[in-house]
Amino acid sequence: MRDFAQKWSPFPDWREAQIAARNWQARVVTGLSQTLVSGALERAWESLQVSQEVGLWGLAPEERPYRVRIARDRALVVSPSPLELKPGWQAAGWAASRADNARMILEIEGPALPEIIAEGTSVDLSSGSPSASVLFAGLQGVLLYRTAVERARLHVETPSLPYLWHWLETR
Repeated sequence: MRDFAQKWSPFPDWREAQIAARNWQARVVTGLSQTLVSGALERAWESLQVSQEVGLWGLAPEERPYRVRIARDRALVVSPSPLELKPGWQAAGWAASRADNARMILEIEGPALPEIIAEGTSVDLSSGSPSASVLFAGLQGVLLYRTAVERARLHVETPSLPYLWHWLETR
């Protein structure tokens, strides 16, 4: 049997993991709930009462639930605690799925943030796209937005976080 440890690095304890560079730092945000909502989104927002939507490079509130647009019919609701709803198909034409373990949230902050983002993606941040989904460091479907002027969040599929973490460590 092959020794896969040579090919795949073990996941670190993300609660403790940090990168501290001269003009920036990175950490994994834990403790937030993520719910994937698909289908008739306008009807979903009426039911869920999550009013603020964040697109590419938009500014999200940290204390209350917000939604991050992925596509025309798909968004991720990020909240301090799980939404009170039954997962699955809803009669109003939308579905909700708990996604806490599907994506990890990586937060990067500091004065060097613009340079790091420019190295990771060629997307025009001023385009005002409603979708926060970008190609970042070669990874598709990374969600990119901010929670402060010098603080960005990237939602990355959980299996890809070690790669992105290594990409940041070696830049």
